[in-house]
Amino acid sequence: MNADDTTDFDFTHFFDVVLRRRWIVIAVALVISIAAALRTFTVEPVYQSSALLVIEKEQGGGALYAEGASIENTQADYYQTQYILLKSYSLLDKVYTELNLDKTEDFKDPDGREALEKAVKIVPVRRSRLVRIQVDSHDAGLTALIANSLARNFVNQNLSNQLFISQDILRALKSNPDTAAGKFAYESLPDVVNNELIQKLKIDYATIQAQAADLSRRYTARHPAMASLSSNAEALKLQIKQETDRVVQSLKTKLSGQLKGNNVRIVDAARIPEKPYRPRKLRALIIGMIMGMGFGLAIAFIVELLDQSIRNSEDIENKLGMPSLGLVPFIETDDSEPVYATLTAPKLSLTSEAFRNIRTMVDLAAVSDDSKTFMVTSAVQEEGKTYVASNLSVALSQLGGSVLLIDGDMRRPKIHKNFRLTAQHGLSEFLANGKDISQIEPLIQKTQIPNLSALVCGPRPPNPSELLNTPRVGAILEWARSRYDRIIVDCPPMFPINDTLLWGRHIKSTVFVVRYGKTRVPLIKNANKNLLNASIKILGIAVNAAKPGGLTYSGYGYYYQQYYRTYAESEPANK
Repeated sequence: MNADDTTDFDFTHFFDVVLRRRWIVIAVALVISIAAALRTFTVEPVYQSSALLVIEKEQGGGALYAEGASIENTQADYYQTQYILLKSYSLLDKVYTELNLDKTEDFKDPDGREALEKAVKIVPVRRSRLVRIQVDSHDAGLTALIANSLARNFVNQNLSNQLFISQDILRALKSNPDTAAGKFAYESLPDVVNNELIQKLKIDYATIQAQAADLSRRYTARHPAMASLSSNAEALKLQIKQETDRVVQSLKTKLSGQLKGNNVRIVDAARIPEKPYRPRKLRALIIGMIMGMGFGLAIAFIVELLDQSIRNSEDIENKLGMPSLGLVPFIETDDSEPVYATLTAPKLSLTSEAFRNIRTMVDLAAVSDDSKTFMVTSAVQEEGKTYVASNLSVALSQLGGSVLLIDGDMRRPKIHKNFRLTAQHGLSEFLANGKDISQIEPLIQKTQIPNLSALVCGPRPPNPSELLNTPRVGAILEWARSRYDRIIVDCPPMFPINDTLLWGRHIKSTVFVVRYGKTRVPLIKNANKNLLNASIKILGIAVNAAKPGGLTYSGYGYYYQQYYRTYAESEPANK
């Protein structure tokens, strides 16, 4: 077998299982599809609104800090930082408080802030500097309010964070330099304190002040030396003020240049959505149907794996390791008609052809046996062994040889019903009271089928096992073998009694009948094991009441019908 054959086999097996378990697949698919539909049409709709922002990279090397420090804002993770800031707790909390979300159904306390965090999604637009703030809620209007509030507060927050300056510097820049407090604030600015020229001027001013203090012990203020020092001090003081003003003005100019624009702005404000974002009804229904089919197929294959029954010839060979005699199709029987009526149907009867095929297989299986006698049995009741035995005996009689059908099931005899024979006399009568083998011949009845005779059970005995233990059983079979070409014994099922093994002392071949999709493999194996332990050869297994449901059986029926339709159409031309 090549690889292509294996693939074809698996593919065929897949469809065979699907066809056979189609009602499971359909039922599961319907249940899940209906459940999906109910949820789709009953769940409360969710709306979504989004605001679109653009975040430009900041120009320049950084933002000024207190004490002249700076922060770098050109790293590769700049945008990731902005996305995290958009969902920061402080920003969400500000929006939560601003919009009084604690009074809304979706975001009420105690878990309102957590619900808000889950409802907000930050979605960057790929290969761009755009980002969407998406908000989900059952209230369409609320989604737009939250999205716009988040966008607006983030823009304002970004603007205030462009310069991270201490409050002392901000107050100093806003103070009046003509007042003593303003003058002190200006002189305390880090850029002024750290300016080298101002530092040098202040040193010179301090030196002159020290010289003036020293000369004041000897001279008056009007002395030329004192006047010169006073003039120089005033000049230095004015120069210090001018340089301080220049540094402050330079600082103001620098700060105003950094604050002159915001690198984050709102491109599109959020709008109130007109229709729900979820559920998407058509999509949900399609997904429900697909999931239903998927689960249905999965359950069908699980059931198939757990199925321990027999359904086709492959099951017989793979699960039991026994030869297959064939499949008998399921038909609705009428109690008013004998079961063998199916064999008298027109040539297009699939059932009659099935029994003819079983007849052929039985002959092939027993070709090496000296005896043409065999039993028909099953594992348990209600598997159709009597039906198979009756029709198989008719099929054998159609070959022209004489056939004897013996009803060996003295607990539940049915042969007399199938062939409309009297049950007043039969096998049980001879086994209980027979003294000479010649007494058996009057008990055998002719059926309506040519070449077919039957030995019915007769009155049901109270002790079948004891009667089957008598030597008369062997004597009957020896007598029958000398007078009939084929002998078929319809035996009881293997469980829960052992009458079949008593027949097996004298008959060493049997046809085993299993009912389609009913009898479990372990039970069949136990029955076959008991037969083999009793040295009884199993000619093969016939599957009764087979139903079309897979590719194998239905395909066989199709080609059979096509073949006989062609045969029927060509028959008049041959006459």
